[in-house]
Amino acid sequence: MNSRNRSASHIAALLLSTALCGSFSGIASAQTAGDPANPETWRTPEYLAQWGLETINAADAYAKGVDGSGVTVGVVDSGFDTNHPEFVGRYVDGITYDPSKPWNIDTDGHGTGVASVIAANRDSIGMHGVAPGATIAMVNVDGDDGFLNDLGAQYGISLLVDRGVRIINNSYGSFPSITDTMTKEDEEYLARSLAVYRRAVAADTLLIWATMNDGRDQPSLEAGLPYLFPELERGWLAVTAVGPDYVPDWANRCGVAKNWCLAAPGGGPGWKWNPSIGDYVWHGVADGIYVAKPDGGYQKTLGTSFAAPHVAGTAALVAQMFPYMTMEQVRQVLLGTAWDVGAPGVDEIFGYGLLDAGKAVLGPGKFDWGDFHAVIDEGESWWENDITGDGGLIKSGNGVLILSGDSTYLGDTRVDSGILVIGGSIASDTFVEANALLSGDGTIFGNVDNHGGVLGGWSRDGGTLTIDGNYRQRQDSWLLVELGAPDGTSRLDVSGTATIEGGSLDIRFGPGGYKGDERHTIITAGSVTGQFEYICSCYAFLDFDLTYDPTNVYLDVARNSVAFADVATTRNGAAVAGGIESLGVNNLFYGIITTLNEEEAAVAFNQLTGEVHASLAGTLVTQSNLISDAASSRLRAAFADAGAPALPVMAFGPDGPELAPATTDRFAVWSQVLGAWGERDGTDNAVGLEHSIGGVLFGGDAAVGDAWRLGVLGGYSQTTFESRQTSSSGSSKNIHLGLYAGAEWGAVALRTGAAYTWHDIETRRAPRFSSYFYDFDGRPTASYDAGTAQVFGELGYRLSAGNLRLEPFAGLAHASVRSDGFAETGSGMGLVSAASTTDVTFTTLGAHAATDFAIGSLGATARGMLGWRHAFGDTVPTSTFAFAGGTPFAIEGLPIATDALAIEAGLDLQIAKAATLGFAYAGQLASKAQDQSFKLDLAVRF
Repeated sequence: MNSRNRSASHIAALLLSTALCGSFSGIASAQTAGDPANPETWRTPEYLAQWGLETINAADAYAKGVDGSGVTVGVVDSGFDTNHPEFVGRYVDGITYDPSKPWNIDTDGHGTGVASVIAANRDSIGMHGVAPGATIAMVNVDGDDGFLNDLGAQYGISLLVDRGVRIINNSYGSFPSITDTMTKEDEEYLARSLAVYRRAVAADTLLIWATMNDGRDQPSLEAGLPYLFPELERGWLAVTAVGPDYVPDWANRCGVAKNWCLAAPGGGPGWKWNPSIGDYVWHGVADGIYVAKPDGGYQKTLGTSFAAPHVAGTAALVAQMFPYMTMEQVRQVLLGTAWDVGAPGVDEIFGYGLLDAGKAVLGPGKFDWGDFHAVIDEGESWWENDITGDGGLIKSGNGVLILSGDSTYLGDTRVDSGILVIGGSIASDTFVEANALLSGDGTIFGNVDNHGGVLGGWSRDGGTLTIDGNYRQRQDSWLLVELGAPDGTSRLDVSGTATIEGGSLDIRFGPGGYKGDERHTIITAGSVTGQFEYICSCYAFLDFDLTYDPTNVYLDVARNSVAFADVATTRNGAAVAGGIESLGVNNLFYGIITTLNEEEAAVAFNQLTGEVHASLAGTLVTQSNLISDAASSRLRAAFADAGAPALPVMAFGPDGPELAPATTDRFAVWSQVLGAWGERDGTDNAVGLEHSIGGVLFGGDAAVGDAWRLGVLGGYSQTTFESRQTSSSGSSKNIHLGLYAGAEWGAVALRTGAAYTWHDIETRRAPRFSSYFYDFDGRPTASYDAGTAQVFGELGYRLSAGNLRLEPFAGLAHASVRSDGFAETGSGMGLVSAASTTDVTFTTLGAHAATDFAIGSLGATARGMLGWRHAFGDTVPTSTFAFAGGTPFAIEGLPIATDALAIEAGLDLQIAKAATLGFAYAGQLASKAQDQSFKLDLAVRF
């Protein structure tokens, strides 16, 4: 067996505990990603190539979702080959004691093999490490003569600690066993090393040591060091080696290090003792550990050097699973979950037993080192093992700890803060401090003293917490009761006496909500003494009362006289509230709303109105003006009236189509881009709405007789709309068709028309409201059709003064939007709507104006319009809704502005003989509504 020992020159007395024999090339293996819930799917050919993984039940650990990600493991060794495929992305910058020996080059192979056992990639090639998601921080302290430099090792450990590395693998050791008489050289070595080790342990670093390969009953000096210096034990692990089903003759046993020692796969048989010749005989490495080697290939090897990294990799898995644990606690988990092999209990051969990664990621297995203090600041953590030992448990931090095993540890359980859930059983007295909560549906074989909070069952699920002892409710404590939970009302079942010294009863409802007036048993005990001081309840629609008898405490729940609508803050909210209340007590929706307080209920009602549908009808009415304005604008241009754009049209003559002035007498074709955006502010009843429209219109017209011009138009547009406060949005695809006509008699002009728009509407709502148990986040959607019919007319009188053209006018328009009925889908709180119609009439009084002038050599026309627009009719769009099984209710949308200022301003530039560039702005401005558009046109004649 290849061995490295202390040099006579005293430079570095550290033995690499290994033998490297038998080379193999990498074998690609087909593999699929493992199922997080199924260990069998992780047993790929790559996994099975390294038999140590199966021996330590690594697949069970992977099935819990851990691979060492986010954890860095330090390795003090001979460097490693970072070019090997197994280490792509698996390392951080390393440390070199001797600058001539870089950390990322391994001429020896030992460090490469050790690192691969810890964190080789899971990449379908060769083998993978125990923690294939972890990273390696390598320290190269190897020497050309086969010895490691002890000063380099100490230097490397110190730098790793400074870098925050908290798991350090040390697959080396000195020849003398810990129980041997030390030489002066040994004492000098210890004097140099001890300060480094103490500093590392004080920094919560876990140092993992191979016991060495001398076939001795005691471990090496380093692995057994806490035997001489007990203060090191909390950061120390010694690791002996096992073969597939035997203990190799060459592996040093745990010996006096048994209390911080365990066994892991190290290969074999290697050297075996032959008593007939009184010496070791080499038997090969058929059962060796399959590892990476520096040339990109693989080989089998053996030694406690390769047992130790199994433990280091498993430490990384545990650190990832329980990131709140200290390294001292990770060490306790590794020892306490080891499989007890050999003599029962902790023994001098295997220590605590054989490493079990699958069990280690389930949490502690023993409290053999005093009380285990779990500081969980956030989230939840599951401990699934049956915990034994003389120590107890202290839970603190705001997070949740769940015990699902059947534990018999003897120390007390104390919940200082956060939540402790008993899903299995514990056998100790339990103390709940202020700002802490004890819950679960398991059994406590002991007394419970409550200074904080207790909940029978699981949060949101309900159930019974069994206390096989006495329960004491202190004056400053509270008992939380969940009603309507899936597993029934939460309660306590106490075998002894339930002593209630006051305190409060805090009532919450599960997802089922209120299910009618009923009595709930919340405590059953051998005897009940005392009463609660008060009931903590802020429900708007429910009353509660407590009743006591010698062995029970009952809670009576009853609907009070407050109507849902009484707490609504808007008319729409009150309408929705009435619709919900009509559903009745057997409706889940009714039951949920009943369990809200006043503020929560008011928010819920406003979120559920569906007013976006009614507000959309008003938006479609307002956007209908774009069609009538486009037709009127074309007629003004055709008659050269004031305020019309000066852009040419496509006319048809003897030579075919050509660009012609807008006033042509021939049949003319025109187009116009539609684009507008608007925002309507919310009111004391409805929330605001943003909307926009984009599209294009086409039209054609021709002269009829001496005074008239008739035309037809059509087009397509899309409207989008959004109400941020109710998380409602949608779109409408619009098809337009219309007729228009105009005539002039001297200075008098008449422009009129009719149009119809088909709307294909899709809406999405995301009403959100919350209570203690219920976070509603629905996604009701709807698809339905609507149509807008409109007629419009405008009468103007043309005036002129020099270059100024002015046309006072009066306009009249009527728009009628009819929306089909629909039923929202995708949520239990969707609305059913009947068909609805919104009719609005607009009158406009104003004036168009235009003037021609020159800008340098460019001809220009400035144009504009100013008017007052008045609306009457259904200016508050209303839709009728109902919840399935309930009575209808009316919801009002945002009102249409009854009075608004209409503005248009434009500029046309003759930028070339055959080219005209036009700019135009149009807006309708009211106190709480604004609609605006901007157009840019370029026409070129060829």
